[in-house]
Amino acid sequence: MNLMVPELMGILARALRLIGPVFLVGALAASCNTSKYLPTNQELLSSQRVKLEDPERVTNRSDVAYELSTLAMQQPNGNFFGIWPREYFYLDNNKAKDTTRIDRFLRNTIGQPPVVYSDSLSRRSAREMTEFLQYRGYFRARVYHEADRGKRRKVNLIYHVIAGPRFLIDSLVYTCPDPQIDSILQATRSDAALIQGEPLDLNKFDEEKTRISQELRNAGYAFFSGSYFDKLEVDTSRRAGYADVYLSILPPQRDDAYHRYRVGSITVLTDYSALESDYSQFRSDTLIEGVRFLSNQEDFQMRPDVLRRNIFLQPGEYHSREALEKTNLALNGLGNYRFVRINQRADSLQPYTLNYQIQLSPSDRMSLGVDLDLNYTNRNNSLGAVVAGNLLGLGVTPSFRNRNLLGGAELLVTTLRAGVEVNPRAGSNNSAFFNTVDLGAEMSLNLPRFKDFGVYGLLNKIPAPWRGNLLNTRFLDLLKEKASTRYSVGYEYLLIQDFYAYTIFNARLGYDFRRSTTSSYRINHLAIDLLEPQTEPAFEAILRQNQFLQRSFGEQFFFSLLFRNIEYNRTGRPDLRGRSFSFIGSAEVAGAEVQALNQLVNIISGSNDIWTPRTGATYAKYLLGLTEVRYYKQYTPQSSFATRFVIGAGRPFGGAEAVPYVKQFFVGGANSMRAWAPRGLGPGGYVDPLSLDTDNNLRLFQTGDLRLEWNVEYRFPLFSFVRGALFADVGNVWTFDEDKERPGAWFRFSPTETESGYINEAFYRQLAVAMGTGLRVDLSYFIFRLDAALPMRYNYPNDGFGVALPQDESPFSEGDYWRSFSPFRLRDITFQLGLGYPF
Repeated sequence: MNLMVPELMGILARALRLIGPVFLVGALAASCNTSKYLPTNQELLSSQRVKLEDPERVTNRSDVAYELSTLAMQQPNGNFFGIWPREYFYLDNNKAKDTTRIDRFLRNTIGQPPVVYSDSLSRRSAREMTEFLQYRGYFRARVYHEADRGKRRKVNLIYHVIAGPRFLIDSLVYTCPDPQIDSILQATRSDAALIQGEPLDLNKFDEEKTRISQELRNAGYAFFSGSYFDKLEVDTSRRAGYADVYLSILPPQRDDAYHRYRVGSITVLTDYSALESDYSQFRSDTLIEGVRFLSNQEDFQMRPDVLRRNIFLQPGEYHSREALEKTNLALNGLGNYRFVRINQRADSLQPYTLNYQIQLSPSDRMSLGVDLDLNYTNRNNSLGAVVAGNLLGLGVTPSFRNRNLLGGAELLVTTLRAGVEVNPRAGSNNSAFFNTVDLGAEMSLNLPRFKDFGVYGLLNKIPAPWRGNLLNTRFLDLLKEKASTRYSVGYEYLLIQDFYAYTIFNARLGYDFRRSTTSSYRINHLAIDLLEPQTEPAFEAILRQNQFLQRSFGEQFFFSLLFRNIEYNRTGRPDLRGRSFSFIGSAEVAGAEVQALNQLVNIISGSNDIWTPRTGATYAKYLLGLTEVRYYKQYTPQSSFATRFVIGAGRPFGGAEAVPYVKQFFVGGANSMRAWAPRGLGPGGYVDPLSLDTDNNLRLFQTGDLRLEWNVEYRFPLFSFVRGALFADVGNVWTFDEDKERPGAWFRFSPTETESGYINEAFYRQLAVAMGTGLRVDLSYFIFRLDAALPMRYNYPNDGFGVALPQDESPFSEGDYWRSFSPFRLRDITFQLGLGYPF
C-alpha cells in the first residue's frame, strides 16, 4: 500500500495540472457581474440552501433537506457547462438591437431569464416547508428564511429549519360499518403501511388507502374506491410524543359499493374489430373451462386453449382486480394483438354478478423489418504519418417475423446480417478496398410458455445447504407463469482482409424470463458452438510470435448440456432526486459436462486422456463472469450525469490453456475506451506495434483475461433536438498469467520483475485515460452519436504522443505516461460514430 499511494497521488496531480487552467478560466468568466443589467430596485437570487438547525432529530436528513429545497418557489439560475451564468447570456443579448439568429440562440437556448429575489415568495416557501414537515410527523416544525445580501445586489437565501420532535404511532384503529369489510381490515392489518411504534408519516395514509382498496377489490368488492375513506384522525393528547391514528371507512354512498361480486360469464372475441358492427353470428364457437371463445373465421387463428391458459378470471369465483390485470398483461404479452380490451358489466338477471367480454384485435401475423448500422473509424496515428485512409462501415440487418407460427402464439424470428468496412481511398494508396466482411443468419422460435425438461423440477426437490431447496417454489412458479422457451440456431462468417476469417455455427435452448418491470433473466442450457478459423500468412507470422494468441485461436467445439450461461438485468427506478442504479451481471461456463465425463472415464479406466472432438480441434473449457454497474443522475429533463463501472474475468479449466479468443475481453471502440480502436489498447502496459501503424487497416487483436473500465459522461442540451456530452474513460485489459510475447500484459498489484528482466508495472499504472466531447442528435426513434476523444494518459511511458520509451534501469515518472499538448494536433483526435448512448 505504501507503494501505491505516491503513484496514485502522482496520477491525480498530473490530471489536475492539465485541467486546472480550464477551471481557472471558468472561474474568472463566472465572476462577471450579471446584476448590473437589472433595475436598481431589483436583486438577483444568487444561491439558495436549506439549513437544518436540529439535524439529529431528522430521519434521512439529506433526503428531507433535498425535498424541502424543491418546495422553494424560486430557484437560482443555472450555469452553462457548469461555469458561465446562464442569465448573463439572456441579459447581454436582450437589448433592442439584438435581433440576429445568434442573439436569439444565446438568449433563448443557452440563456435563462434572471431570477429576481422576492421576499413574499420566500415567506410562502417557508410556509410550504413547514406544512411538509408537519405532514411527515414533525407537528412542531418551524421554518423561516434569511436573505443574506452581498455585493453587487446578489442575495444568498437560507431557509432555517427547526424540525422539533417527530411523533410516533401509538395505536392504529380501523372502523367500518360493514362487518365483512371490517373483518378483512382486521385480518390484513399486519400488512399495513402505518405501523405501531414507527414515525408518523401522513404520506403513508395514501399508501394504506391504496393497499386496503386493492385487498377489497381482490376479495370481490369490485366497485370499492379510495373516496370511501374518511379523513384520517390523529390524536396526540393521550401520550407525549405519540399519536393515536384512526382510519375509518364511510357508510356506503351507493347501493353496490359494499357488495361482493362474483365472476359470471366470460366471452372472448378472438378477432374483434371496431369497424365491424354485427357480432350476432359467429362461424367458430367453443367453450373451454367455462370461457366461451368466438370468431368470425372458419378456424381460430389462435388456439383457444392457449388463450385460456392466459385468462386468470374464473367463473363462479369472487371478482379479483389482480386476476383481471394479470389477464390483461398476459394477453398483451403474447405479442399477437394490437389491442386488448376487457369490459365488465353487471348481469341484469343475476344479482352481484359481473360478466366479462374480452375483445382481442389481432396484429399482422407476419412482418418485415430492417435495421441499418453506420460507423466510421479514424486512422490517424500518433506518429503523424500519412494514413492509409479512414474506414467507413455499413451494415444492414433485414428480419422476418411470424407471430403465430403454429397457432399457439409461437414467435418465429429470422434475421440476416451483412456488413462491410471499406476504405474509400483504396485506389490512391494501394490498400485494399474491403477491410472487413461480416455475414450472419439467425433463426429463433419463442414459445409463450415455460417448458421444463426436468431440470427445474429436480432442483426444486433437492435440499440446499442453506434453508429450503436449491430452487425455491416461488421462483419456479414465477417461471411457469412468466417465462418463455426459446430455440435458436445461427451462423456467422467474419473476414479480416489478409489476416484471418472464421465461421461459427451455434444452437441454443433457453428461457427468457421478465420477473418484473425492472428485472429480467436470460438463461441458456443446451448450447453448441462450432468455431472454425482460417488464417492468412501475415496472421500466422503473428501467431508464431504470440503463444497466448495461438493457444486461444484454433478450431474449437463449445458444448454445454445442462447450463451455458445466465444474464441478469436490473434497471433501477429514479428516486426523488433523479438518481438510479442499474445492474447487469452474467456468468458463463462451457465444457463442464465434457470435462466431468472425461474425468469419470479416466478414473474408471485409470488413464489420463484429454478428449478432443477430432484431430486439430479442442473442446472449449472456460469460466466467464461480467458485472456492470451503472449510476444515473437526472438534473433536468435534458441534462444528466451517467457513470459505468465494468469488471469482467475469465479462466480456462480442465487442461485448456487459454480462454477462446472470441470470448476474451477487449476495450476500445464507440462504446468503450473511445480514444482507441477496438482491441487496440493493452493488454496491460504492452504496446502493440500494429496500433501505431495505419497500414495494417486497424486489424487489431489485443485481448485479455481481465477487464476493468470506468466511464463518466455529462449530457446537456444544446439546441432543438441536439444534445452535447463531456466524457472520460478509464480502463484496460490484462492477462492473469505472464505472457512473454507481450511484456507488461500481466495483472499485478505491485511492480514485478519477470525472468527476462522486464519490470511489469502494477495495474493502476497501466490504466489508460481518454477524454472528449460529443454530439447526440435525438430523433426520438433513435439517437445518432458522434464522439471526439483524445488519449490523455497512455498505458505505457511514452514521448507525449504515444511512442513508447525504451525501458532502462531508471524508473519512469508519472508525467511520462501523459500526453503532451505542445504542439496540439487535431489529427490525434479519434472520432467514433454510433447509435444510442454508450451506456
